[in-house]
Amino acid sequence: MCGIAGIIAKDSPTLGQDLVNMLKELEHRGRDATGVAVYEQREDIQIRASLTDPCYERELEEIIAMFGKVRKARSYHGEGIYSFYEGSIEMDPSQLGRLHWDIDKHPHLCVHSLGRHLKIYKDQGSAEDLQKRHDIHLGPCTHGIGHVRLATESVDNINFAHPFISYLYPELAIVHNGQFTNYFKMRRTLENKGVRFKTNNDSELAAQYLAWQMKERGQDLEGAMHQALGAFDGVFTILASTDQQIGAFRDWLGFKPVLYFEREDGVVLFGSEQIALTPIVSDVYASEMEPGGVKVWSI
Repeated sequence: MCGIAGIIAKDSPTLGQDLVNMLKELEHRGRDATGVAVYEQREDIQIRASLTDPCYERELEEIIAMFGKVRKARSYHGEGIYSFYEGSIEMDPSQLGRLHWDIDKHPHLCVHSLGRHLKIYKDQGSAEDLQKRHDIHLGPCTHGIGHVRLATESVDNINFAHPFISYLYPELAIVHNGQFTNYFKMRRTLENKGVRFKTNNDSELAAQYLAWQMKERGQDLEGAMHQALGAFDGVFTILASTDQQIGAFRDWLGFKPVLYFEREDGVVLFGSEQIALTPIVSDVYASEMEPGGVKVWSI
């Protein structure tokens, strides 16, 4: 069991904190790891990456130097064994996918976010642990999604935690509650098309599949989610976001819930349980996504 949450609140100076507060209400659904993906109103390219040891920072910066110049970089230790690196990069945006994969090819490095708007913080432990270990410093944001994890595989690796992204579509992020029973078949199919995976977590499949549909098949987010609903087997609910939209879809059995609430001022809230919405709207009555449902909100 895991928990997912999301929020749309244009020009919000507190969106990051609001999303963390929503995840605090879902801690009973998982404390193995917590993560948020937020979209800032900025234009500079920023990176966040994990390192198994600080000694690999030099190699990370050598890879980045092949594509551009780093500005305002910093590194620090996280809740578990991993260190984290973040900075701004002056580079050609068309090369983001190549830089992303060149970093991910390194066995001790992993991109958590890389793009003009998206920023991801994730680490072992609860939402409070994430807040304590990471200086979640954000400018005005428009929307974000988050996840609390109950690990179903015994892999002590923060790169297996949510949110997940894809080098194919740098501004896409997903959070997932559930399990794909046709993971290996779907992964082999994508790999045969040239798609490369960083982890063995089945949730990465959702990010790579949606990104592939959007980049290679020309689908918009809603179209990609309809394709995914037909392709994935199992029980699952997924929140997916780009810099322009948040979408949700749920399998036909409907075992994994997701609720949403739309306020008159344009704020939209998402959560696995209604209690996740109460830090933002104390008196809330949310709607539950129908089994087999696909719904997209534009920012």
